[in-house]
Amino acid sequence: MSRKTGLLAFSIYSVIFSLVFVFAHERAIRYTIEQDLGSIKLRIALDKNRLPIADPQLNYAGDAARVEEYIDALNRRLKKEMSRVRILNISVQDSQTAEEQLLLSGADGNTAISYRANTSHNYWLYILPLVIALLNLAFYRSVSQKREQAKRQSATTMAAKPKPQHLVVDLYSKTLCLSGDKTRQVQLANKPLCFYLALLEFCLHNPDVSLNQNKEVPDELLDIADKYFHRLVALGHTIRKRPNFSNSLEKTLSEIRAALDELLTHQPELKAKLYPPKAHGEGSRSKLHSYGLKAQKAEDIEVIGK
Repeated sequence: MSRKTGLLAFSIYSVIFSLVFVFAHERAIRYTIEQDLGSIKLRIALDKNRLPIADPQLNYAGDAARVEEYIDALNRRLKKEMSRVRILNISVQDSQTAEEQLLLSGADGNTAISYRANTSHNYWLYILPLVIALLNLAFYRSVSQKREQAKRQSATTMAAKPKPQHLVVDLYSKTLCLSGDKTRQVQLANKPLCFYLALLEFCLHNPDVSLNQNKEVPDELLDIADKYFHRLVALGHTIRKRPNFSNSLEKTLSEIRAALDELLTHQPELKAKLYPPKAHGEGSRSKLHSYGLKAQKAEDIEVIGK
């Protein structure tokens, strides 16, 4: 997070939290005053009959000193309890000079309780919204930093993780190599090279086919191998007669496997896709064996000079 963004975020948080705090503080002050007034009204209602309050209508002078002492004692109690309310006067008639009044109704008439309520805010508390804004900003920055760190770690991991490689067959040089390291090359003779390319292409289009060494090689596979052999002739690699791809199949497959063993040592996933499986066991077991490729995809191999 930039400094400018941080200041903007802090300003927005401060305004929002301050508005919420002002509204909540105002409500709390009003509620506290109402609670105190209710308690005061109840207390005076219980003590009213013992107070010598002057009543002009009954020509009763009362005892103003005792009433004043009662008010002072009540205000001291309110001050001790940190109440925002102070009693100004208790009389049997409305006082026009009082800021606010409570009225007690009774059989003997109405009693007016004049009071003053302090509704001012505690401004020192306004530091709380700023502190909350700072904490919120610090939390947001912490989360942002963790996200950025996670992104950097993810980018580093992705950069460190080797990209998927594929097999590259170069007909110009009759070599096999990996796309990530074309300096390391393995050469194949004409016959195994053409047969392997034909096997790759045939199995790509016929993934469920079963190829057994005890059976004839499919004509379609032989036609593809012949196509690649003629391409080698066109590239000037040979002028000999087309080899019989059906003969010495085990030897041809062995040469292909030897080249792949050397090249795909550290690429087990790619080897599992492109390596003609070996037969395991003798007799009836080997008859069930297929040297076809099952899991290869078109992006697993690239042929140069095709």
